[in-house]
Amino acid sequence: MKTMTSEMKPPPSSSSLSSRGLPIDVIVEIAERSDPITLLRCAAACRQLRRAISGEGLRRELRLRNAAGFVPVLLRGFYYQPLHGAHGFLQEPVRFFAAGAGAGDHHGQLPAGDDAVESLAVGFETVEARGGFVVARTGSSSGKVCNPMTGYELPIPLPRKDLVTSYLLLTADDGVGLGASSDDDSELHRFRLLAVQLCQPTNKGRRLRLKMQALTPATGRWGPTTKIPVHGGGGDRHQHPGAELLARHPVVVNGVAYFLGVSHSFDRQRPHPPSHYFILRVDVSDHGGDGRNGTTKAATIIPAPEGLKPPSCSRCTSSEAAAAVVTSKQLLLTPSRDRRSVALLVCRTTRVEIHTLDMLATPSAWARATEVVDTAAVRRRPCDLSESEVELHWSGEASGAVVLRLGGTVCQLDRATMAIRTIDEEFPEFRYRSRHMLLPYEMGLSSWVPSISTSA
Repeated sequence: MKTMTSEMKPPPSSSSLSSRGLPIDVIVEIAERSDPITLLRCAAACRQLRRAISGEGLRRELRLRNAAGFVPVLLRGFYYQPLHGAHGFLQEPVRFFAAGAGAGDHHGQLPAGDDAVESLAVGFETVEARGGFVVARTGSSSGKVCNPMTGYELPIPLPRKDLVTSYLLLTADDGVGLGASSDDDSELHRFRLLAVQLCQPTNKGRRLRLKMQALTPATGRWGPTTKIPVHGGGGDRHQHPGAELLARHPVVVNGVAYFLGVSHSFDRQRPHPPSHYFILRVDVSDHGGDGRNGTTKAATIIPAPEGLKPPSCSRCTSSEAAAAVVTSKQLLLTPSRDRRSVALLVCRTTRVEIHTLDMLATPSAWARATEVVDTAAVRRRPCDLSESEVELHWSGEASGAVVLRLGGTVCQLDRATMAIRTIDEEFPEFRYRSRHMLLPYEMGLSSWVPSISTSA
């Protein structure tokens, strides 16, 4: 009888938690509905909760429980730094403004400790930010990767700005290979950073090429350069004269990265087509090992939706054609609402259009902009805006939040509800001078996994 009793006793470990109160699965279900800080504290209670919370199943449930696959609470707030002087050399300290009315605990201060203050307090230029990580330029050829919530910081070399390089951050949320980690700190801050350049051919008849480099987080150094052919959309150089990638935020959907680019042509004579926007599609699902990007598949060019012409378009002479001209700041890529494709946001003076790419069409085609957000009723300064005074500043892939500027009014669009509201009371300097540093900070779903050792 004693043996039977001892066998029935739960071991004095984390599983005994369920015998004293709620079962583990019920606790996890409650935690799914909480905010990241509460979820992190819950995971710190014991190893059994940590395993349940850090699993892929929870991340999938979090998306399913939120409208349109977005998790709005992942937008934690805004880092803001006013820059003064003719060249912005006079910098005020970085401020943090929490998102949402109920997040006032960190209002006006950075949400982490001294390490986070150190990583962002010095003036910097944001190069890329995804999944809780920030890539910042700190000099003409230097930068760093940091996570303000944890204080993680890695100094890295960055190519010069005049080399027209785009950067892509990949995290555990993207479901792609990130490579093996070398130590505990790397394991808790896993990411891949790719530097991407679109190269014009020098020899007649050759096609466009894509140059890619991958950063090795363990050493902070860039690996060898890989050249990838560019196909589709008339990848011949005569179809895309002066093609380059724009300094706009790329997105990742199902292991495929999408970059926004433009092809400049000031020649009215054939065979060169007029200037036009395009989307560059690159498979980034493979990891080639330490210092290698692993991508071997050809990149693909997809034309932008009809009716979107860059200002350099030499054939936009009629009033109808001139109305189709949009600046690159009016365009921004983002995942579609079902997160199975990519969408292109177009900000006009009175509306925001959302074009979705039909991945099943051959070749890929853009669906008609069925989602349109009316911004005419939003309070704005001045009342009459030109197209050059509107800007899409940022789009959150996980939260579904979009930050845009309508003249002197800064707004936030919630793609889950399609509601829009003004948010510029906390950073008024940004209304008229967009060169002030405004960085919306979004945690990735993988950032909900606490940085606690499994043996704790």
